[in-house]
Amino acid sequence: MKEDFCIQIHEDNTVIAFFERVLYYEYGLNAFLRMSLFFLVFNYITSNDMEHHVLYFVLGALFVAGYAVIALEHQLKINKSGTAIILGVILWLVVSFFTGFSKENGEAIMHETQEIFSIVVFLLAAMTIVEVLVHYKFFDWIQELIMKKRFSQMKLWWFLGAITFFMSAVLDNLTTTLIMIQIGRNIYKDKKNFLLFVANTVIAANAGGAASPIGDVTTIMLWLANKFSAVQIMMGGILPSLVAWAIPQFLIGQQIKKHEKAEKAHKDFDIIDEKMVQPYWSIVIIGLFSFTFPVMFNLMGLPPFLGLLMGVGLLWVFIDLKFKNDEQSPEEGRIIQIIQKTDLATLKFFIGILLAVGALSHTGLLTVLNDFIFGHELNEVRLVIGSGILGLVSAILDNVPLVAAAIKMFPAAVTHEIWILLAFTAGTGGSLLVIGSAAGVAAMGQVKDLNFGYYFRKASFPALLGYIGGITVWLLMSMI
Repeated sequence: MKEDFCIQIHEDNTVIAFFERVLYYEYGLNAFLRMSLFFLVFNYITSNDMEHHVLYFVLGALFVAGYAVIALEHQLKINKSGTAIILGVILWLVVSFFTGFSKENGEAIMHETQEIFSIVVFLLAAMTIVEVLVHYKFFDWIQELIMKKRFSQMKLWWFLGAITFFMSAVLDNLTTTLIMIQIGRNIYKDKKNFLLFVANTVIAANAGGAASPIGDVTTIMLWLANKFSAVQIMMGGILPSLVAWAIPQFLIGQQIKKHEKAEKAHKDFDIIDEKMVQPYWSIVIIGLFSFTFPVMFNLMGLPPFLGLLMGVGLLWVFIDLKFKNDEQSPEEGRIIQIIQKTDLATLKFFIGILLAVGALSHTGLLTVLNDFIFGHELNEVRLVIGSGILGLVSAILDNVPLVAAAIKMFPAAVTHEIWILLAFTAGTGGSLLVIGSAAGVAAMGQVKDLNFGYYFRKASFPALLGYIGGITVWLLMSMI
């Protein structure tokens, strides 16, 4: 436990070590105190009457306390999923109490559960397909293919980062994170290297998703709202997103051990016998093709989760038909068995967090926050500064309601460049904290040793530099 609170000063990385010392020792403010101070000041500034002041204060205090318990999960030995569920329910109870137990609250919860349902079903379907690919040896085959290339430490690091970035633009950041974690699990046998890889995967996936109309929930929202075209977001967002990925990719890469030494020391390093790695290509192809269904269904005006469910159904029927007359086929290869391997605790964590954020949104707190960020008199300078601040806030709060509020409050004359900046900041700002994005939360669920404190020490500052670098590139592009 002591090791979790200590900062490791790396002799080969004095820059990172210096800033870690600054963040943890010289300033001496932990995440709980900083967020508490933010909410106290925010409630004081933005409340217009005593009733809302008290409600916002209570909700803010409970939200911060809940996040603090989640951040200290490993120290307190309290699972984050249980904390998130309690937090979500309590916030809605508080809202109901302050509004006289109005029936409108029940209707509001039913509305919020529509979004929760779509995200949870999407995640469950994606995790099921990934588990199918794991079982039928696709990732073992990928591992063998990569290891045979005999990449050097840095080439392997950048190769995997680039795959993550561009795959996220084609699929989405959540699905890409789940896939890349499985690939990395087969390649990085050293625990420290693997954790660094997962942290970097979250950043790369979020950056790649921000450069595509289908790579992130917020870019999909803005694209469907006709705030920019697919070509505009790709042309205007690719360079800022590349910078937001490349800077942390380089900085985190300096922390990784010498790959050859660390990995060769592990007993499972040897390349798998090629005869043993023969994926069931028919099943693998259907599984991979299933990840394109969400894009197709979205273009048809249907929710993306419906596409992934179609993929799961096709895999289910195909596997059952393929092995129905094969008495030698093991039962663990059936979908009904594979579903049991999915991490349901991660899904419950999502449910709790989204319920909590939904309560804040229902009371108007997030709308007030948007007003505080952008101001009532909107101009281009305020929009640029506000978009940058919104990205920072999205590391703590869900970016979806924040962007939704911005869509409603921005004037019609706002250019597509501003909307591209908003998509970038909302998409990449969540990388500053592991709990700031769906990709980060999913990574925490898949990798138990990836906790709030570890990510903050190793990845938050590099992600912040990438975030600032991306905004700087956008500003330079807007001047040309």
